[in-house]
Amino acid sequence: MFEYFRQGCTDGGRRRDLVKRLIEDKQAMPVLRQGTDFSQAGKRSTAKQRLSVIIPAQNEEAAIGRVIQEVKQLSPAEIIVVVNGSFDRTEKIAHGLGASIIGFQEPLGTDVGRAIGALASSGEQLLFVDGDFVIPWKELVPFADVVLHECDLAVNKLDHHLRMRIPWSAVTTLKIALNMALGREELANASLVPVPFAMNRRVLEAIPWSSLLCPPKAYALAVLSGLSIKAVHKVEVDRLNRYRPHKHNKQGDDHSPAAMQIIGDHFEALHAIHSRKGNEGDKWCRESLEK
Repeated sequence: MFEYFRQGCTDGGRRRDLVKRLIEDKQAMPVLRQGTDFSQAGKRSTAKQRLSVIIPAQNEEAAIGRVIQEVKQLSPAEIIVVVNGSFDRTEKIAHGLGASIIGFQEPLGTDVGRAIGALASSGEQLLFVDGDFVIPWKELVPFADVVLHECDLAVNKLDHHLRMRIPWSAVTTLKIALNMALGREELANASLVPVPFAMNRRVLEAIPWSSLLCPPKAYALAVLSGLSIKAVHKVEVDRLNRYRPHKHNKQGDDHSPAAMQIIGDHFEALHAIHSRKGNEGDKWCRESLEK
């Protein structure tokens, strides 16, 4: 049914069927190969946190080792690497460096690894990064810190793009439109689309873990649930992210497959807002008639 709400946009190969199976039976999750507790190591062993770092990875042997070495400095209780569709040394390298591993032989598609990593996590704070490019650990500290006491959801602060990229792309426009639809215009283009982002356990208590497979939808549900959201720190991921021709090349004047997927994600998020507000409106009408 979700295909209808995406208006024909691509879905990034997401294995929604697998996620549905895990919703119905968590025991369908592959066995977690337990890794190392780094909370007493790294540069932040005195931080009062229990941090889970979640990294989806598919054939990332060139970068995964450096990614893990950086996030280890945050003194996390666990680093969960969701290895999927890999035929290289990603899993071996990650586990050898102390990461916990959830392995899938088949590709999971865009963002599904994040959702599954969140389901498997045990930390009170969750930090999400990607496995294909390295972010220095000091650039990740603000995200891990702020969800301890100041907010529930911390996102990448990229509002300077609004001045740099005129006219705005369809994706930027939809990020702004989503915040407007949520009544949070001050958040501008704040979004769960780019990493890094972090959240505390209250987020996963308020919204379904499975919603993280569609970041704009998860973001919208978090706002509608009354969770506090803050754009905390700028990390220029566009300069770090690996260019993938099959995802990022445009077809003539059309959007790239990656852009079409993100556009579809925002359509899905807008439908979620409409459904939630519609249900609340129906409830209000029923309660008014009963008085």
